[in-house]
This record gives sequence, C-alpha cells and structure tokens, in this order.
Amino acid sequence: MQPAPPDTPGIPRRHPDDDWQLADPLEVGSGSRRRLLTLADAIIPSEPREPDTLEQVVTHVLVSLRYMPRASARLVLLGLHLLNWSPLWRLRGLRPLTALPVDAVRRHLRAVMASRFLPVRLLSLAPRALILSTYFDQDVAHRSLGYAPEVFIRDRIELRRRWLSGEEPDAGSEIRHLPQVRE
Repeated sequence: MQPAPPDTPGIPRRHPDDDWQLADPLEVGSGSRRRLLTLADAIIPSEPREPDTLEQVVTHVLVSLRYMPRASARLVLLGLHLLNWSPLWRLRGLRPLTALPVDAVRRHLRAVMASRFLPVRLLSLAPRALILSTYFDQDVAHRSLGYAPEVFIRDRIELRRRWLSGEEPDAGSEIRHLPQVRE
C-alpha cells in the first residue's frame, strides 16, 4: 500500500508517521515465492491491476505470514506446495501449477475448490483468503469498487493516537479482544 502523500489536504494517510513499524515480509525460498506468485496471479481478478499489483499482493501476504504463529505460517507454505502439485495428485497432469499458463492454473484451482472431498477444498482456503483479502485492501481495488475508507482510517488513526497517549480503549472502539466487562 502506498500512503497518501503527506501534503494531500483532507485525506488521512493509511500509514501515519507515528513510529508504527510493519513487520518485514516472511523470508521464503524462491520456490515458495514462485508458487505464491503463480497462485496470486490466478486468484486475483485480471482487472483492475496495475503493473506492481501482483508483487504488492505477494509481499503483503508474506507480511501477514510473519504475524502468524510459526507453525501456522509453515502449514500455509506446505499447503501452497501441495496445491502446486495438485495436477499430479489429482491425476490431471504431470506438471506443477508453476509450470502452467495462468488459465490452466485457474481451471485446476476451480476443480480443487469444487472437489467432493472436504480436505481437498480446504487446501485452497488459506491461500485464497490471504491473497484475496490482501488484493481487496489495495488502492487499485478500492478505486475500482468506489470505496474510500477515509472515515475508517481516520477513526483507526485517532484510536491509535489515544492508545499511544495512554488512554484505554472502550467497547465502542470495536476492539474485539477486550476483556468482558463485569457488572
């Protein structure tokens, strides 16, 4: 995500300069990165895209994996590997998804998602969720949908400033992990 330029009047920046540090992307090997790029290219819509949309999505997915418990992130990466070889174990081809054109990858993924076996369908759930949630958080998708999350961003920035000043959030702050209030 590119923040709004600091001189844009009336537009809150998505990433204000308040010392918040986003985690670095999870370091993965070239094979895992290639699998993720292949799946992202097949999963996100062809339009709208900018030249760097695919790379931004993959980078943010890797940042999301960094925030997961290590075992969960490794399971997602293992799932990517299994999904990559789905043509072979589904007896639909000898080549992995990374060696196929994007249209063929989409067909294989649709077949996996429509499998009558729940574990096979679930295999594609985490990658699809991570990739699509990241894509729909991109500015290019916001513009296409006519969605401008300015009020939400302004509220979150204000909440963060209150936290940094030592104020405790209340139930109206929509923080789901607050302890239950006893009456």
